[in-house]
Amino acid sequence: MFGAGKGMRLMAQQRRDMDAALRERGRDPEQVGIVWATKVIVGETEDEAKALRERLIADVPMEGVGVWSSHNTGFDMSTLPPRFSVRELNERIVAANASPVGFVGLLIEQYGQDGEITREEFMRHGLHSATGYAITRAGTAAQIADYLEEIFEATGSRGGFMLGHSQCGPRDLLHNLVGLLVPELQRRGRFRTAYIGRTLRENLAG
Repeated sequence: MFGAGKGMRLMAQQRRDMDAALRERGRDPEQVGIVWATKVIVGETEDEAKALRERLIADVPMEGVGVWSSHNTGFDMSTLPPRFSVRELNERIVAANASPVGFVGLLIEQYGQDGEITREEFMRHGLHSATGYAITRAGTAAQIADYLEEIFEATGSRGGFMLGHSQCGPRDLLHNLVGLLVPELQRRGRFRTAYIGRTLRENLAG
């Protein structure tokens, strides 16, 4: 199965809920893995990786964030008051027959239904969500390998990762992931050194 990277606690809970649902249906949870959509930025140094992550939000206008947030939910975010509760935001979106999806749900998780937030704070969260900044982990190959191992073990040690990146450019993806992260994972015995199957299904299960 595919799962969204949404924080360790929620991912571990999703794994537990899925295992329980599988058992109810007579399925063996050990035979079902989750492939987590995960965004990472790998640098030769930690400072380089963090600088690449900061590029995700550099020069992005808040007007653009408002447009993205409105498109994401179907609700006109320009009508928001200067300060509001997350519950009020949710009610406004639902009353407009829009959908409180995406990072609005994460706001509920972070602030609670009655937590208050300013319009500026809301737009900052929107900026981090729209660019992938909030869910992108940056670090050296060793740091990212530690992070992936932690998720893997916390979510049942079954499945894997679908690694992605945001707006950093193909060189960073190909060179840093393939040239730096993969060798580190192979050194730890966490990544194959050869493909043994002839089909994608065989290699995913291998």
